[in-house]
Amino acid sequence: LKELSEKLKEKGLSFTDSQLSKFENGTSTPRNEEIWEALAEIFNVRVAYVMGVEMGLLSIFPPTL
Repeated sequence: LKELSEKLKEKGLSFTDSQLSKFENGTSTPRNEEIWEALAEIFNVRVAYVMGVEMGLLSIFPPTL
């Protein structure tokens, strides 16, 4: 969480470890699009994925052996 907090600070966004933990656990969600966009950029995924609207392809098409 500390590393994520630092990356968000680099983007001009500031959150406590507690706030980030709540986002991670789903007990709270970011309130504006700028936060969602920053998280998506940091994790190199689409905003819809970070928001939980879009499932990852591996969830839909699991790898076969």
